[in-house]
Amino acid sequence: MEENNIIVLEDEDGNMVDFAVVDVFVLDGVTYFAMIEAQEIDTSDEVLIMRVEGEGDDAELVTIESDAELEAAFAEFIRRDNEDGEDFCEDCVD
Repeated sequence: MEENNIIVLEDEDGNMVDFAVVDVFVLDGVTYFAMIEAQEIDTSDEVLIMRVEGEGDDAELVTIESDAELEAAFAEFIRRDNEDGEDFCEDCVD
């Protein structure tokens, strides 16, 4: 995995955690990042999906608060994963 595919996020306890970016996609004009904790990339099927807000230097990843938006983004991630044939998330349920 290339180092530029790693994003460091702060968890709820203030710990810095490395996440590997497994997909970046646009849905309804909004950009989303799909990530998995880097230390668990080979053993976990838990995907973290975050939305990009802002542009350029002001862009930041934010938690998706809406269940409907999260479900739509997750469904798009699964669709793309199945389309690519990589089966990254073969145990995921949509």
